[in-house]
Amino acid sequence: MPTERNTNEWDDEKYNLLNAHFRQKINELLGSDPYLQQAVSEGKELQLRELIDRMTAQDKKLWNEFMRLDRKKLEMDMKDHLEGKGTPYNAQRGFGNSTGSISDEEQPW
Repeated sequence: MPTERNTNEWDDEKYNLLNAHFRQKINELLGSDPYLQQAVSEGKELQLRELIDRMTAQDKKLWNEFMRLDRKKLEMDMKDHLEGKGTPYNAQRGFGNSTGSISDEEQPW
């Protein structure tokens, strides 16, 4: 798994790796953590913070790196949108994959 870097550079590969890692990690947590399983079975709404709090220290570090990259991606997408470049914003898919050419499994969360 990638390690944290202190940089403002965009790293598409790292973003996609971290996105896939947390997609898997969150699904694992929901399937194995007794607290989360009980909350779901009782119909309680879980907050993202509750999931993050139940991650390992290493995953929390990686989460912070993922959030840094996600903010950078949003900034780039918004800049492109305002300049009339890139993929147009779609209310259901955000700035990405408005054509539907990427499967739900490949689509970043």
